[in-house]
Parts: sequence; C-alpha cells; structure tokens
Amino acid sequence: MLAGTSTTVIAQELRRGASVLERPKPELDPLGIRAGSFLIFPKVELGTTYDDNVFATENDKEGDFLFQVLPTVTVQSDFSRHALRFSAGADVGRYVDNTSENYVDYFFTGGGRLDVTGDSFLTGDLSYRKLHEDRGDPDSPTAASEPIDFARTNAELAYQHRFNRVIGRVGVGAENEDYDDVASITGTTLDQDNRDKWAYSATGQVGYDLYPGYQPFLRVTYTRTEYDNGTVKPDSDTYEAVVGTTLDLTNLLTGEIFVGYLSRSYDESQFSNFTGLAYGLQLDYAVTQLTSISGNVTRGVEEGFGAVPSPRDRTTFQVGVDHELLRNVVLSALAQYQMDDYQNTPQEEDFYLLQAGATYNINRNFYLRGTYSYSTRDSNLPGEDYDRNLFLLRLGAQL
Repeated sequence: MLAGTSTTVIAQELRRGASVLERPKPELDPLGIRAGSFLIFPKVELGTTYDDNVFATENDKEGDFLFQVLPTVTVQSDFSRHALRFSAGADVGRYVDNTSENYVDYFFTGGGRLDVTGDSFLTGDLSYRKLHEDRGDPDSPTAASEPIDFARTNAELAYQHRFNRVIGRVGVGAENEDYDDVASITGTTLDQDNRDKWAYSATGQVGYDLYPGYQPFLRVTYTRTEYDNGTVKPDSDTYEAVVGTTLDLTNLLTGEIFVGYLSRSYDESQFSNFTGLAYGLQLDYAVTQLTSISGNVTRGVEEGFGAVPSPRDRTTFQVGVDHELLRNVVLSALAQYQMDDYQNTPQEEDFYLLQAGATYNINRNFYLRGTYSYSTRDSNLPGEDYDRNLFLLRLGAQL
C-alpha cells in the first residue's frame, strides 16, 4: 500500500502558473545543505529504460536495455536581494547489447539577478552542455556508426525596468553549437563541421499593465546566424515582430499569447527565404488544486541537415496534464505534435509523442518515477518513418 495522506489535505496552495508537480510540499521537499547564504541540493538518479527501436528505423527494429546514472547538484542563494544559482550534472548511459550507443552527457550552468533598484533588475545566464544526438533526430545520419556528440554554449544578458505601468526589457544573447565528426558504418568519416554555428540575438519588449491580469506587449527580435564551415553556408538574418499579452485570470489561467510577423533571409541564393506568420501560446490552467493542464504552441524556421542543408518551417503543439492522486503520488500525461516543412526540398515530416507516467515520493530523500512513451515519425521520404516504445523506471535520492 502506498504511504501518504488523503488528497483532501492541501498543505500549500498551487502557485500561479505552476503544475501540481511543482507544488511546495514541506513534508516531502528536500531541505538542502546550508552553506552560509547558499543552499546546496545534491541529487542522483539510477534508471533503466527498455527501448524497442534503439536505432529509430522503419524496419529491422532492434530493442535493448539502457542503464543510466544521473548525478546533479544545484546551488542557489538565499539573499534578501539579488540572486545567484549554479548547477552541474551528467547523464551516463550504457546499453546491454548495442554498446556503440553508449554515451556520456554533462552540463554546467550559472546565472543570477542583480536588483539595481526596486523597479529594475539585470539578469545573466551562462551554460555549457555536452550532448549527443538521438537516433530519431531527423538530422542524424543513418549511416553513422554511433550517436553524434555536440556541444552547445549559451550566454544571455537582459535588463528590465518599470516606468509606472510601462515595463521595458532589452536583452542580448549568443549561442554556439559545435558538432563532432563521426565514423560511418563502412569506416569512412562523416564530416559534421558544416553544422557548427554561432547565433547572435537582440530582443526588445515594451509592455503595459492595462489592468490586473493583462499586460499587452510589443516584442521585436533580431537573430544573426553564421556557420563556421561549408562551401555554401546557410548564414541568415531572422526578424520577428509580435504583439501579445500575458494572462492571469484569478490565478487559475496564466500564460502568454502572441501573433506577428516572421522573416528569415539567407545570404546565399541557394536557400529559400521565408516570410510568414509568427505565433505562440503558453497557457497553464489550474483545473482544481489537484489537477493542472499546460499547453504551448511554437513556430520557428531553422536549418535541417538531412541529405542536404535545407531550411525547415517547424511548428510544435504540446499539452500536458498533472494530477495529484495522493499527497505523494502525482500522475502525468503529455501529448506532442510537431510538423516540419522543408523549404528547399519536397520533404515533409510529422512527429507524434504520447507519454504517461507517475512519480511516487517515498519520503523526503527518495522518489520513484515510471514513464511510458510512444513516438512515431511520418515522412514523405521512403525509409524515414519509424515508431518507438520506451519503458523507463528511475529511483532518485536527494538531500
């Protein structure tokens, strides 16, 4: 029998814009380790996953068990003003049979907030992530003998100031992606240098507190993308101008909605320029104090690196539901639909994901999580379809 209190006992109200997974639970939340004005939260997860289609292939599927170790540590300040936070972690995965798919991912992140005045603050974030490309990624070459490793580095700086009811925000950012070459199944080298890039962005936003719960805004974003290598490089300039509003209806429905104009123009004539509608939606709905629903819609244009470099128009729809069955048991479900329309080729792809799981907090220091995922890709190119089932179980320990 699962230990826990009745769902009628609600120790904390559901925070604005938060899911029931994020609800504070004083009797179950980790306390952390105090170090002066900082709190340190160490955590480690041990997990196993059965993947019935390790290589994400349409035919000749191969299943295998994956064992993972995921240590992380988070440090956050406890200042009365300003804030600092740091995180580091890793994901070490080992397959039973398909050892070529073994990987070691890791990350370092840091950031903070400087409260300049009561009406203004400065934020900064820096991150470095060493990752591997999933076999189901449309950019992953099927001829690769192992997953492609890459590094992603991000830096962002933003300043926000309130002038009575007017809120202004400006920000700049930079992102670098560096892909490693990989050997093919025939022993040749698959050069990935043409995917290495820098992206520089600048954003300005002006909002107005019209009345409680609504803040209309105008946001303009410019992004310059430059690739390091390649005979013909898909360097581009992207402009996005949108109008929208934030929502806060009696703490039950919160989020943001916007619509506007999106343009991406390429330096080289071999790539098709894009102009079209920009739109986005992010909503969090507290159905009850025990059930929350979140949904979002995003659209963007990016480069695809399948058979040939080709820009793609990508739109993603996602909805998730969390329900607190018991005080220490939360059920979760997720559905996602993603469609890719490539600009330079007739290629089109649809991706679907369905996921369901549960999190059981044994006590303050241990939890158990189980998840089932089904994903499928439907492409108009032969041999690019696949479907995949994942069964995941993890035990977590935290302080």
